[in-house]
Amino acid sequence: MNDYYCIISYIKSILDRAGVPCTMRPIYEGYQLLFPWCVGDIALHRGTYGAKELHVESYEFPWDDGDVSELTPIEAAVKIMTYYKTVKRGF
Repeated sequence: MNDYYCIISYIKSILDRAGVPCTMRPIYEGYQLLFPWCVGDIALHRGTYGAKELHVESYEFPWDDGDVSELTPIEAAVKIMTYYKTVKRGF
């Protein structure tokens, strides 16, 4: 679905501008963002929570508490940028 591409690509463009390393890849009929600096990922496809509202699903980030979280694209970008700053500072 083209909307899935647009949403994940939008988040990626925000993260790219902020200097947050990530890669985008197809997953099922949607897309996923992967991060070389952590195990978390962001996904949007028919099976993710909030897909009908064009929200994304985060997985294995600290705020997921061992589960998944449904986030708006902006919420996801802000959380990831904030988390990256703390991880980057730790090195």
